[in-house]
Amino acid sequence: MNTIITNSEAALPKTPFKGTFAELLAFAKQYPAAVESAHSRFYRLWTSKGFNEARSLQVQRLYGNENLVASNATANFFGTERALHEMRTKYLFPAAMGGETSKQACVQIGPPSSGKSDLDNTLKALFRNAEPVPYLKDSRVRDNPLNLLYMVHTVAADKADAEGAEDFDARVVEIKIEIMEACGLRGLIEINERVSKILKGAGLPATFEGIAQLPTEDFVSAVVYGLGLPKSTRNVVFAPEPIVQDLVRGLKIKVGHPIAIQDYPVVSFRFSSDFEGSVGIVDVSEVNPINFDIAEWIGAENLSMIGRVDSDDPRSVTLNGAFNKGNRGIVILTEGLKNPPEAQRILLEALQGRRVRLPNPLGGSVGFDGIVIINSNESEYNKFVGIKENEPYLDRFYRIWFPYPVEKSAARRVVEKIWGSSEFAASGVHVDPDVFDYLAHLEILTRLEDNPQVTRNMKVEAYDGRDLRAKGMGMKLTVHDLRESASAREGLQGMSPRETAKIINSVAAEVVGKGNTVTSRLVRERLREWFKSNVTDEKALERLLGLIANDLDEVRKKTLRDIVLASLIESFPEECENTWQKYLDNIRAFALNQAVRGTGGYARGPVGGDETFMREIETDPDWGVTSAEAPKFRAEILAAVNQHLTEKRTPNVPYTCHEAVRRCIERSVLKKVRAGARLFTSSNARTDEDRRKIGDAKDRLVKQYGFSDWSAEELLREAEENSDFLVER
Repeated sequence: MNTIITNSEAALPKTPFKGTFAELLAFAKQYPAAVESAHSRFYRLWTSKGFNEARSLQVQRLYGNENLVASNATANFFGTERALHEMRTKYLFPAAMGGETSKQACVQIGPPSSGKSDLDNTLKALFRNAEPVPYLKDSRVRDNPLNLLYMVHTVAADKADAEGAEDFDARVVEIKIEIMEACGLRGLIEINERVSKILKGAGLPATFEGIAQLPTEDFVSAVVYGLGLPKSTRNVVFAPEPIVQDLVRGLKIKVGHPIAIQDYPVVSFRFSSDFEGSVGIVDVSEVNPINFDIAEWIGAENLSMIGRVDSDDPRSVTLNGAFNKGNRGIVILTEGLKNPPEAQRILLEALQGRRVRLPNPLGGSVGFDGIVIINSNESEYNKFVGIKENEPYLDRFYRIWFPYPVEKSAARRVVEKIWGSSEFAASGVHVDPDVFDYLAHLEILTRLEDNPQVTRNMKVEAYDGRDLRAKGMGMKLTVHDLRESASAREGLQGMSPRETAKIINSVAAEVVGKGNTVTSRLVRERLREWFKSNVTDEKALERLLGLIANDLDEVRKKTLRDIVLASLIESFPEECENTWQKYLDNIRAFALNQAVRGTGGYARGPVGGDETFMREIETDPDWGVTSAEAPKFRAEILAAVNQHLTEKRTPNVPYTCHEAVRRCIERSVLKKVRAGARLFTSSNARTDEDRRKIGDAKDRLVKQYGFSDWSAEELLREAEENSDFLVER
């Protein structure tokens, strides 16, 4: 058996386990998650949250990878699905199956504010919300209960010695059988293929008694596999920490009163992340080499016990270091590659040997079962790997690049999330509906590399899911074509969300009491000031100012032109909804290979839907879905509809449920009325009727599109002052 559990409901009861070791063995056979490895637990907790079907279809189309899925556990991380998918499937899943990545640290490399720390906080929350996990009572590192199996031979040998047995080896085997039976193992162990292989290799019979004759390592393996547990669990079963060993031998703590292995108490712990009281979750900040204290990593001598206990007494040390506290959970090393060599050696031992040394005066080591995540940036990583002495570490690193989001819609959500947590948002400063898109577009422009086949704005839209035609050619270009021609470093530099937040906050500070509204026009002016003040490289400054004056202005005018035009149409939302419902009926008919049905149940239209109408919507020049891509596009829309129905629990789905659909539908409706609206807005409002229409337009800008009274007035004034404002280019 080499499987992992992904169903959280069947994985482990919510009630903390409390009982004896013998009872725990039966419990573990029924609930393997009770003794699973840290990597298996991490994978189970992550995947048990499920996946977002609509977002998965979207990212599959964007990246051309049908295996790529978007997890609900990391739903608040936008545009990072590929990195998260790699972390979950290429690093964590093999580790959960007992593969080599279980002995590697996951090194997250990315630019500032790319979300590494936020991701780690989310992953820590998975552990905090996990079920209580059984461990050996009094263990300072929360030993896996199965670790007690290592003590069976030792305890048997102690008893045989005490008895003065003539045939020592035979008596040890007899006592081991007695302990095994007292633990209930005779009724729990199955002599399966793996157990038989171990016994055959040792030249022993495939029997319960044969298992008792195995040397310790093989004995533990046979019991673990005989319980039906996977390799990943066996990999993290070690000799227990010294206090547990002493308690079952009765040497120092309870002299002459050992605890019988079958009766050893097993209790449960819950994960927590406060460092002083950390239980299974530890976040270690960068260590200054001058102030490095090894005790913070592995524990220290117990000063309160000096002179009270011998140096070989397990109580002579405290096990409260990061790798002790993080055992069976997660250890996060922030800027971990900056740590001194002494710290790196401890890390290597924990990964490669799954051991952490014990502090002096005790010495020796204790097992380590944990996930290690290292946060770093590109320059620090390159510096680390460039040092020859660090070569042994490279085999123990699984590197994952965490670039900035390069999808405009994902970048927008990041900007919105940061703004939503600001004091300005809480105080009621209004943000116009085009501002977040405007800033997100700028972020993407600074992160993408130029491509001579398309304009910069076209590339931004392509990375958000649109397909394009190369300049001056009829050749179709997809996002996959553009990604292929870009370097591996695309997205690793550019404007950070933190810098964007500073800019929008500075505008917000200026508008308090002066309109109380952040507009794209004000942001544009602030961006120019910001770059002139903060960018010292002349070529970089010239490029950034060019992006604002050319690429961004083009997008801003186009966005506001369509909004103003729509505001001048009295029934625009209703027209859009009607068009959307017709489109939805047709793509459902397409999916079911049926005809659209009227309210009376009669077919009205061809089987498979009205292809001409559907293509009219989908071939919108602002999106450009081809006939070959139409089936996948329609499936993505239906997935978004189903997701909306599930999450919102409402009978109706608005046309705004999917960004691509919203754009296509609105443009389709606008095409019908553009000429008439242009004639009206290009003249001044001279009559009461004209003034009423402009007043209605302002009202719609506020109520339907999210402008403030002040910014709606400013936008209409800007449209009137520019004679070509509504001209489509």
